[in-house]
Amino acid sequence: MERFSKATLFLPAKLLCACVIPYEIPLPNNARYLVVEANLNDVEPTQAIRINETSNFSGDIYNTPVKRLNVELIVSGSEKISLHENQNGVYYLPEFFRIEPGRTYKLRFKKPDGTTYESTEEKTTPVPAIDRIFDNFEVKGLKGDLNDIPASYVFLDFQDNRNTTDYYLWPWKLWESQKFCRIDYYDYYCKTNCWEILNNKDINVFSDRFSNGKLVKSRLVAKIPYYSFDGALLEIKQLTVSEKAYKYFKLVSEQKQTNGTLVDTPPAAIIGNIRNLNNADEPVTGVFSVASMVVQKYWLSRENGIGKAAPIGLLGRKPNLSTFPLSYACEKGPTRTPEKPDGWLN
Repeated sequence: MERFSKATLFLPAKLLCACVIPYEIPLPNNARYLVVEANLNDVEPTQAIRINETSNFSGDIYNTPVKRLNVELIVSGSEKISLHENQNGVYYLPEFFRIEPGRTYKLRFKKPDGTTYESTEEKTTPVPAIDRIFDNFEVKGLKGDLNDIPASYVFLDFQDNRNTTDYYLWPWKLWESQKFCRIDYYDYYCKTNCWEILNNKDINVFSDRFSNGKLVKSRLVAKIPYYSFDGALLEIKQLTVSEKAYKYFKLVSEQKQTNGTLVDTPPAAIIGNIRNLNNADEPVTGVFSVASMVVQKYWLSRENGIGKAAPIGLLGRKPNLSTFPLSYACEKGPTRTPEKPDGWLN
């Protein structure tokens, strides 16, 4: 069980194993909600669905995995694929399962007491290739708490599909060289090479309503802070999703941009496409989506920033070094790795 000491509900919208984007809504005292992370694609070999129950007791938020569910995926209205629980509240599809653009998919799961939940049917269109990626350096690229932060703006070009209506998402992952492996009162160096792993915090969505079948040029997909003079490795995922999923993620994006919070929109607005078949009044948060995806890596050299601004550093401040020559191992985890990323140039 995870505990948060704030009377708001944190809803992780996981974009196809690429990133977790937390957003919040007011959660009444003693209320309980199911939170579903169910985002499948046609690329990644291991895919899973996460189901938690979030509750508020006296201002403290608790996330509890929902265990022992019967979870299945219904393909094209008839074929049923069972998922197995490998971790608490995490349900895995068979190895090497991939969605197929054009086919329909529906998520269904049942509690031991017989309560059944079901999503709407979802399908997507084939995703086009990324034709080009490039970046520009902006001295005042991002708004900071006190001052503007220099950043690299990353753009891409692609040829939109003809004769289909397409909806796009662009999650990204960044690897930065990390020099400090322990942050305490002092900052201690790493014993070996180490890379920090950063993911996008915002949701970038796009509809081809006004560009159907055309060449889409200079689409802004990332704003990367100027952490270092050194280069960094950026992985961009271009996804096509259904119209329903697009509207859901667009709403999340718009809410996040409104005064920096999501609390000014009624909680009902964030309810996704999953419902309780036994009780239509129960709110179920999160979304079930399927996506077609292409992945491309890009070396962010930062040469265009030389002489224009000073890097902010991964710590966001000057390091506080100890007089004792201690160093620590780079511990592998979701946000750090000692393993050199594939595509790293330095």
